[in-house]
Amino acid sequence: MKYKIPVLTLILLFILLPGFSQNRSITFVEKPWSEILAQAKAQNKMIFLDAYTTWCGPCKWMAANMFTKDTIADYYNASFICAHFDMEKGEGIKLAQTYQVKAYPTLLFINQAGEMVHKRVGTPQKIQDYLDMGNIALIPGEGFNDYMKRFQEGNRDPKFIMNYIDRLQGANMPVNEPLQQYFASQKESDLLSRTNWEMIFKYVTDTESNVFNYFFTHRKEYSKRYSIDSVDLKIINTFAQFLISQARTRSFTEANYTQLKQKIRDTGYEGAEKILFLSDISIYPGEKFFETTYADLEKYYANDYSMLANIASFYLKNTEDKRYLEKAASWAKMSIDLKSGTVNNDIYANLMFKLGNKPEAIKYEQTAIELAIKENAPTKEYEDNLKKFME
Repeated sequence: MKYKIPVLTLILLFILLPGFSQNRSITFVEKPWSEILAQAKAQNKMIFLDAYTTWCGPCKWMAANMFTKDTIADYYNASFICAHFDMEKGEGIKLAQTYQVKAYPTLLFINQAGEMVHKRVGTPQKIQDYLDMGNIALIPGEGFNDYMKRFQEGNRDPKFIMNYIDRLQGANMPVNEPLQQYFASQKESDLLSRTNWEMIFKYVTDTESNVFNYFFTHRKEYSKRYSIDSVDLKIINTFAQFLISQARTRSFTEANYTQLKQKIRDTGYEGAEKILFLSDISIYPGEKFFETTYADLEKYYANDYSMLANIASFYLKNTEDKRYLEKAASWAKMSIDLKSGTVNNDIYANLMFKLGNKPEAIKYEQTAIELAIKENAPTKEYEDNLKKFME
């Protein structure tokens, strides 16, 4: 039996889909480094250097999916002399040494004198990330290198420290030392200030540190000043990441893990069992993951549309067990009822198709397409699914 897409949906698709075409990409200068520096001086521009290797998967993804976005391409082509070098071949080897490139991809912003101004390690996922890092590089005094100098000169202003740690994280560098130095300069009574709460929320991850212990002990005061949800989120994520990191060490044993979990329970924190649930589903693969989430997901995340959709998606991709698929479909539907979006409608549609309910699959995939159009998001993946469901 064939199903038809509503006329309105077809009209919207034909009108809006052309807007998603991407025709431009960053233009990389293919010249020796000395000539690139000379060109930068002649044009009074900074150099954007994409430091990559041929074996780096994220480098390839970024080149194919981000450097080809019109917004990014137009901004970088207008603002910088853009260059890219394989850091394991030719001049790239010396450039890697000069600019201390140790991870890939590394994105470098270099002035006309050949000095590194700003850097970012990794693969940013959003267009705005690329615009932001370019803007930071172009504003005098805002780049990574200037922030390092100012920190070494003794600047401990809270706003400066927050920006400095952002830059360290972006450059894939450790933040514990500057954090410790900063908090050592703060009075204990100052730890409740909004700035310090933001610092704790974003950066403090050591459950044994004095700062975290102060925060945890005074969590009710933080909840009154800010919000219960944000305080609980910080506690749950920090303890869960601690458990997960310990469980992934070579010395991990079930006995040690049991002791660590008991230590969390002994803190008296009301959300201890939720922390242990998160840790368990992050550590245990296969059937134990399915058993744990099947039994307890709704106990802890019945009102979290994102978590419900994520676990439902995992079930969709990793099991053929009808009992699990039906449970995943119920979670996806709960997610939609909480907050209907493109992704959770698509997940539910795929689960319905997998369970043999084509009309329901088509209905919700059409909704996914309509929502994607409203959000100015690509629709091809959802259109392809819809075609498959209608065959």
